[in-house]
Amino acid sequence: MTRFSIKIICLTLVLTLTAYALVACLHREYYFSALGCLLVQLGLIANIIRTQRHFLTSAHNTLERIRMGDMSDRTTTKQGDISAALAHELDKTFDTYKQRLQSEAIRQHYYEQILDEVDTGVLVCKQDGEITWQNRASISLLGTLRDVPLSWISCTSAQKVTYSNHNRMYEMLVCSRRFIVNKQDLRIVSLRDIHEVLEEQEIEAWQKLVSVLTHEIMNSLTPIIGLSEPKENEHPTPTITEADKALSVIHRRSKGLLDFVNNYRQLTRIPKPQCESIPVEEYCSDLQELYGNRLHYTIVPSNMEVYADPRLLMQVLVNLVKNASESGSDTIEINSTRMANGYVEISVRDHGQGILPEVIDSIFVPFFTTKSQGSGIGLSLCKQIIKKHGGRIHVKSSPNHGSVFTINLPPNASPV
Repeated sequence: MTRFSIKIICLTLVLTLTAYALVACLHREYYFSALGCLLVQLGLIANIIRTQRHFLTSAHNTLERIRMGDMSDRTTTKQGDISAALAHELDKTFDTYKQRLQSEAIRQHYYEQILDEVDTGVLVCKQDGEITWQNRASISLLGTLRDVPLSWISCTSAQKVTYSNHNRMYEMLVCSRRFIVNKQDLRIVSLRDIHEVLEEQEIEAWQKLVSVLTHEIMNSLTPIIGLSEPKENEHPTPTITEADKALSVIHRRSKGLLDFVNNYRQLTRIPKPQCESIPVEEYCSDLQELYGNRLHYTIVPSNMEVYADPRLLMQVLVNLVKNASESGSDTIEINSTRMANGYVEISVRDHGQGILPEVIDSIFVPFFTTKSQGSGIGLSLCKQIIKKHGGRIHVKSSPNHGSVFTINLPPNASPV
């Protein structure tokens, strides 16, 4: 039996005996004795109330300190108080809770250290986008942010997004997952910079292009050489008909080779942009003159200017609008706005047949085309021009719902 239990039993016996004595004294009209018994009872009750009030105040203060994160103090009681044993049990509970919190903190720190070492950006945010934690890879990509775009939170499967930080554009794969901690609805967002991967794919595409060039040139030159060199065991002087046929074949193959080389020269001879500030309105109004009322544009703010080479940027816009007009869309929309980081965003939207998912990653590769009469140069040329301006171009498309090509150009950037 514990000391606390013995004290409770003794106190109960004393209160019972004094109550019995009080009743007996009143019955025999021993009023002074009854008064003494009553005073003893009141003293005991007052002592109990005072002791418990002290204990409850101390326990309340201890709980308040725990709530504020201070686990250093204990519940204070006088040695020998009836509540000392209860306070001791409460302190043991606090110690257990403190150890559990310390274990959780160590485990959390361990997980954070692991996440800090991975290349994938990871952040935790609330439902409204407020960031509560970021790993180092996330800070490297995004900088120190307070909020993330709400569109990222809805990315339950990996989606490609464009983000700018310190005048640099990133292409990232973003994926979000929901989880609940302490009844708080949170999102864990993973970010993967795919720019380097895309650059590697682009280098691989150029290597394939060199192979294609070699193949095309050899395919054209081989029959030309074969037709032009003299052949043994044949009539030394060909007939006019044979010569005409040979010359016709040589002409067709030479023209095809010349067209192919000219297309390639367009990609390799893009001049350095001679940038100047031009109102976006001028580009859009010129395009509307070319394509009529089927083209609509919106510019916010209406007097916004873009810093670019007028001729090269117009070439890009004409190419994008031309593709939109050939997509089967009745209307073409151009929307332009200035982003929070100062970049100018220009998008060309159509409501045509769209681009198939299996080819959308190849549309900027030189000489890739889905058109029977296409050269595969236009979009690749657009990308090279925008890249020389220090900007980015990307596309979103859905089959039978149209496509959106978006250009992001930096403010007053030096041409590449």
